[in-house]
Amino acid sequence: MKADRLRRFIDLHAWLGMASGLALFVAFFAGALNVFHHEMHHWQTPQATTQVSQDAIDGQALLNRVTAQYPDARKRLFFLPEEDPAVMWFQSSDSGAGEWLTAHATDFDEAGKYVEKPRSALADFINQLHYQLAIPSGGLPINLGMTFMGLISILYGAALFTGLVIHWPKLRKEFFALKHEGNMRRYWKNMHNLIGVVSLPFHLIMSVTGAAMGAFTLVAVVLGTLVFGPQLRGVIEEETAVWPPVQSQGETAAMVPMADYLSAAGDALPEMSVDWVEIRGYGDAAGWVDVAGSVPGYVGHHAHVVLDPAMGILNVIAPGQRSLNFDSFSPVYSLHFGDYGGMLVKWLYFAMGLLGALLFVSGNVLWCERRSDRQGPSRGSAFLLRLTLGLCFGVVIGVACSFLVSKGLPYTPWAAWVATAERAVCGVVVLLLVLWSLRASPLRFSGLMLMVAPLCYLAVPLLQVTLESAHALEADNLLINSLLLLVALSLWVVRRQFRKRVRLAEPHPLWVGKVTEGHPKHLTETERETVS
Repeated sequence: MKADRLRRFIDLHAWLGMASGLALFVAFFAGALNVFHHEMHHWQTPQATTQVSQDAIDGQALLNRVTAQYPDARKRLFFLPEEDPAVMWFQSSDSGAGEWLTAHATDFDEAGKYVEKPRSALADFINQLHYQLAIPSGGLPINLGMTFMGLISILYGAALFTGLVIHWPKLRKEFFALKHEGNMRRYWKNMHNLIGVVSLPFHLIMSVTGAAMGAFTLVAVVLGTLVFGPQLRGVIEEETAVWPPVQSQGETAAMVPMADYLSAAGDALPEMSVDWVEIRGYGDAAGWVDVAGSVPGYVGHHAHVVLDPAMGILNVIAPGQRSLNFDSFSPVYSLHFGDYGGMLVKWLYFAMGLLGALLFVSGNVLWCERRSDRQGPSRGSAFLLRLTLGLCFGVVIGVACSFLVSKGLPYTPWAAWVATAERAVCGVVVLLLVLWSLRASPLRFSGLMLMVAPLCYLAVPLLQVTLESAHALEADNLLINSLLLLVALSLWVVRRQFRKRVRLAEPHPLWVGKVTEGHPKHLTETERETVS
């Protein structure tokens, strides 16, 4: 490839990476933790809440109470057959907005009255941080955060392509070139390239599936406005719904116990494990019940058995029994969240998520140093380096503080604020560290943060053991605590490598906050090769 064309690819790769890098760091770090979303739900539940009698967690009684007290729940509700069963429904308001509500079986007193109890929402917050950067939608018909991440995923895919074009001719040589030989900047550059090459298949999956999920609504709106017209929305809903919406004729129907619906779904699809149940038109003769779950052994493992109120089979959607649309959508979600291959795949996704976060940080740092070397002193490079360090450390430490709040606040008089505090403390930590990073020396700031961050993640399991003793050793809790200890270990390894770089090589002027006119300009190794 000609030198000028290769240099254009290098610049394009850098700008695409910079444009998407910070958002992708947040998504990858939160996504690494979100791989164990189900286990995190158990971890966040205080010990006292899990010790309830079987009479208090009757799922059928929960359904009867919710549908009797909240008419909106009869239109559409989700039943979660967990240890403490839960029901989710959309509760409208006089203003026309409304919100999704969740009621657990243990939220009702002996008289059957709903009493809202403070519950941690840490797992949901980490999930939202991953797929929409915790950006609120503000009641708009389109999810702003998710759409934004869809666009970022498109830039991310373009950056992967340009990176592959740049490094493909010398892939074999760079793959094993990790030794620094006295040049620590070259070492970090090679480490960035190595992580990118090794995890390329994973990143391709994330970029394609992230764009498919995040940008789907935006593409549908654009196509509906400019090409197909308003009827496109109806076609999409028809092709992606498990069964058409309820067309009520005013006839009522007696609902059978939930256990019978689950049994009927099991007879229709014996290999399916149930995850949730969606009910449309509860008590309406035109209503239906969707028993949704997974069929092991398939990448696209999602399955649905749709029943009428009398348990008649309306539709079965499972591997080998579904349309092209469902065959396309199901693997997209499975490949993105890594829930198709058991615990081994989950741990692999966790490791790739952390390495991906490191990839984006190192890419931003290398770009800032390279730009300063080529063009001389630059306030823009200094600002971007500080912003990168502040945001990345802010997210890492902010998430750790959310874990500490989730586990500690329920045992204080302020337990009712736990869900709000989990989000607020993370946001405050991110804001404070970003502001601090813009004023502090990047070298000292990074050294201090790399000392504090591992301690924060180490403190979380210790806090749970202190407060809940043996409860911390239950399977899901032990897994999450092990996860947090691995994050602490990873941060300690990064700290060690960072200190090694500082010890063996003179810090770049950007890191000490002194970019002077005497700082030399030079080309990078890749650019020297293109010139020669």
